[in-house]
Amino acid sequence: MTARPLKVLLVEDDEDDFILARGLLSEIDGRTVDLEWVANYQDAVRAIERGTHDICLVDYLLGERTGLDLLREAMAWNPAIPMIMLTSQSGYEIDTEAMKAGAADYLIKAQVNTDLIERSIRHALQRSSVFETLRNMASHDELTGLYNRRAMDGLLKEEAERYHRYERPVALVMLDVDYFKTINDSYGHLIGDDVLRWLARLVQETARTVDLSARYGGEELAVILPEMNSEQALKMAERLRRRVAAHPFSFNYGGQPCHLPVTISLGVAALPADALSADKLMAAADQGLYAAKRAGRNRSIRFCDLTDISESCERKARI
Repeated sequence: MTARPLKVLLVEDDEDDFILARGLLSEIDGRTVDLEWVANYQDAVRAIERGTHDICLVDYLLGERTGLDLLREAMAWNPAIPMIMLTSQSGYEIDTEAMKAGAADYLIKAQVNTDLIERSIRHALQRSSVFETLRNMASHDELTGLYNRRAMDGLLKEEAERYHRYERPVALVMLDVDYFKTINDSYGHLIGDDVLRWLARLVQETARTVDLSARYGGEELAVILPEMNSEQALKMAERLRRRVAAHPFSFNYGGQPCHLPVTISLGVAALPADALSADKLMAAADQGLYAAKRAGRNRSIRFCDLTDISESCERKARI
C-alpha cells in the first residue's frame, strides 16, 4: 500500500533556498512530498493555522520577524505541530533558543543533504506523535474517551473569553444518569462503567462536530455548545434525553441478555443570558440539572426557567 503524500510547509523568503529545499525533498525515498512554499511571516501564520500540513520547515530570518517568533506563535496555537528550523547561521545560543521555542530540530542549510533532512523529518513526526499521545492521555477521561474535568475547565474558559472578545454565544449542558447508584448496586460497577461508555457514545453521536463533550465527574457528563443560545441548547438536550430513553442499554448478565431502561437528567445554561464567566455558567447549568432531579428526573431544565418553576411549586404548596 502506497503511503499518502507527505504535506510539507516551507517558510522561506529566499527563492534560491526554496529551490534547493524542493530538490532535496523530491529525492526522499518511498514517499511523495506535497510541498507548499510561503515567503513571508503572515502567510506562514495563515498556512499553519489551517492545520493541513504534516510538518513545517521554517527559515530563521523572515524579514523583520524571525523563525523563532513564528515557532512561538505556532506552539501557542498547537504544541504538537512538528517544526524544523532551517538557518544559514550556526551557534549554540540560536540552537538553544530554537529548541526552547518548540523546534523538533535545527539544521544548518550548508550542511543539509537528503539523508539528513529525511532523518530530521522522521524524528520530528515521531516526536509529534508521542507528544500528541501524551497530551491526549492528559486531557481525556480513560473510561469514556471524552475530555476530562481539567480539560473541560480550560475549554469552557476559552469559550467564555471568545464571547468577551467577539460576542460569540456559548451554551453548556450538564447531565447525569438517573438512579446510577441503583445500577451499580444491582449489576456491579463494571456494568455501570459500560453504561457510562454507552452514554458517552450517544452524547458524541448526538452532538455536533464542533461541540465539546466531557466527563465532569462520576456519572456526570457535560457538553459545551459554541454558537448556541439557551433555547437551541435545550433542543439539543431534549434530543439527547429522548434518544437515551428510547434505547435501553443491552448487556449480558449471568449469561442472560438484559435490557436496562436508562434515563438522564439535564441542566442547560448559556452565556451571556445566564452568566458572564465560565465558573458562573457551570454553576447555572448545574443548578438546572439539580432542578431536573428534584422535579422527577428524565427531563431537561434551563437555568433561566428556574424562577418560573420555583413560583409554580410555591403556588402548589399554598393550594
